[in-house]
Amino acid sequence: MNWRIKLILILFCTYGFVYGQDNFSLRDITVLNKPADNMMKDYLTSIVDRQFLVRDSLLSTLRSAKDWDLRSQTIRDSMISWTGPFQESTPLNARITGRLERKEYVVEKILFESHQNVFVSANLYLPKNVSLPRPAVLNVIGHSSDGKAADKVQMRSIAQAKKGFIVLTMDCLGQGERQVKEYTSWSNPPGNAHQIIGIQAFISGTHVFNFMVWDAIRAIDYLVSRPEVNAEKINITGCSGGGMMSTYILPFEQRIAVAVPACNPNTWSYRVHSNLSTDHEQVFFGAFASNIDPRGDPLFTQVPKPLLINATTDDQLNPPKGVWDLSTWLFKSYSAHGVPEKLATTMVEATHGYNQEQREFAYSWMLRWTSGTVTDFWEEDISIEKVEDLWASSTGSVYNEPGSYKPQNWVLNYLLEHKAELGPVENQNDLKGHKSKMASSIQSVLNTNFDNITVEVDFKELSYINDITIRPFVLKPEKGIVLPGILLEPKVKGKKQDVILYINQNGKSDLLNDMDIVKEMLKNGNLVCAVDLRGTGETSPDMANKFWDFLAGKPIFGQRVYDILATVKWLKESKIKAQNIKFWGTGMGALYGAFAGVFTENISEFLFEEPLISFESVVQVIKPEYGHEIILPGILEKFDMPQVYQAICPRPVTLLNPLSGDKSNAGKSDIEQLNNSVSATYKGVKRQKSWSVLQEMIGDKRSKIIGSF
Repeated sequence: MNWRIKLILILFCTYGFVYGQDNFSLRDITVLNKPADNMMKDYLTSIVDRQFLVRDSLLSTLRSAKDWDLRSQTIRDSMISWTGPFQESTPLNARITGRLERKEYVVEKILFESHQNVFVSANLYLPKNVSLPRPAVLNVIGHSSDGKAADKVQMRSIAQAKKGFIVLTMDCLGQGERQVKEYTSWSNPPGNAHQIIGIQAFISGTHVFNFMVWDAIRAIDYLVSRPEVNAEKINITGCSGGGMMSTYILPFEQRIAVAVPACNPNTWSYRVHSNLSTDHEQVFFGAFASNIDPRGDPLFTQVPKPLLINATTDDQLNPPKGVWDLSTWLFKSYSAHGVPEKLATTMVEATHGYNQEQREFAYSWMLRWTSGTVTDFWEEDISIEKVEDLWASSTGSVYNEPGSYKPQNWVLNYLLEHKAELGPVENQNDLKGHKSKMASSIQSVLNTNFDNITVEVDFKELSYINDITIRPFVLKPEKGIVLPGILLEPKVKGKKQDVILYINQNGKSDLLNDMDIVKEMLKNGNLVCAVDLRGTGETSPDMANKFWDFLAGKPIFGQRVYDILATVKWLKESKIKAQNIKFWGTGMGALYGAFAGVFTENISEFLFEEPLISFESVVQVIKPEYGHEIILPGILEKFDMPQVYQAICPRPVTLLNPLSGDKSNAGKSDIEQLNNSVSATYKGVKRQKSWSVLQEMIGDKRSKIIGSF
């Protein structure tokens, strides 16, 4: 076939595709030549790199012990501030529920209350035939569903007791006898409890680590209450999540003499470059921007007391280079204090886990600094107990104990005491003050500056389907970010250049499911603009589950609100010259649009489809279905969605099928509460009801409309 025939066929096929088809396809609304699937990773990594450069530059200026002590105090103060105040200390009400007699030791089954009616299950290992009082060890456990009864945990507990330590091994939140059965369909324990309580705690204004570290502090309270324990010689150790607890507790607990965190201390910089994430209890909002690396920096508060970093060469969660980087800075601090021998870093050839060689290093280190026989660090063959034989509770669940309540109750109690109580907004003066207050509160929660937004645009080649023009474009709201979008234009435009801005949480591709509505909009003379916010559609994944945005102090929620404001600015000020911009948002896209509406008057009306009805509903449900994308620390201490809707008054707002925190249809009481508070504002400012174009075109095609203002 010669080249002329080939060219004719290509042109014919292209013409048929562009002009002849009736229906839109994904290809028609795809803008980029290839997905920008590394965009958010590269963008966030560059931010983290800049923040760590500042941190490392700061550390390089420290010379004297006083310099390092001031740094340590900053870390301590920051950790305490991020974690939040603890509840009032209440009686432990500790009791022994059973005993196991063994040849060289005794195991007591212990229940104590870290808070009133919050039961912690533990096992106390008491060595026989030793002089008293003895050094003690608190074993905190990582992501093991069996908790204190896990095989390797029992091995180290028994070995420690045989070497003369009083050993308390506790179940942490979500593990062992503290598993929450309602969470099992979410993910595996104990991570499911950390995640669910973590989400609910964050938006309530507290932190799941507050709950977890307090349990460990009260465990030390119990240890020092025992006459067998030498309170001056308390050791702590744990692996992975237990290594985290052995690290993060140090700013809060001065009674720990020797710390041995295993398979956790590292630097977040290396973890980011290794594409790693973590759990909710291990992250603190804006830590990197504060020049603090929460992964390892709490260890500086242990100086000059003994510290062993117990690591492995092939730890898939903790890059060895990050371990050595952290160890180098710590060595400088210990040396400045004149005690370099009190820091050691071991790295055995193994994967992530507390294997026997690591455990033996830990025994040696703890014996060295508590006047034991250092040479007796070998671990003999050990016989472990059945899981149920170590139960401290009668049924293997502390939640079956009389009066016991679950972790969610702790969050709900906090929310009850700290939830924002904002006054009514019932007239123009109220509304003016409310708008100003909400703008300030939202910027604070999002930690995002919406002043001086600039945006660049690149247009791509036009295409056509029947009488519809498809104008692809790429917006660039800031360096490293691209927002692919399409502008659909009818052949006959309306007298006004009205644009309907379509923002879906899944990206613009969901427009294909709504083409019947879109075509009607176009037929009525409107333009339709659909954009992939950063991390959606052609630029996904958003990396939100890594928590990098959270640690860097740039929540993805705030970034996407910024994207909407940049898009609106472009539509209004560019050659598009939109006279009216109507916002149609779905799912999380609806929430982003509502927040954006507080900062711009250039959106004339809103339709929010399947929005979260309130952040409080995420805390109220047993098992939320929203994840990282909804986490805005402390939002409920400042406002909730009704206050956002009030702040965009008097523009028309339609809520279509709002969802509760578990993504079921919102309940009647929540809907009535929302309608009553927001409707009162609209009535109070005496806005003449205007017909909502979006409600007319979209609402009538959906199952129901919940409210319109």
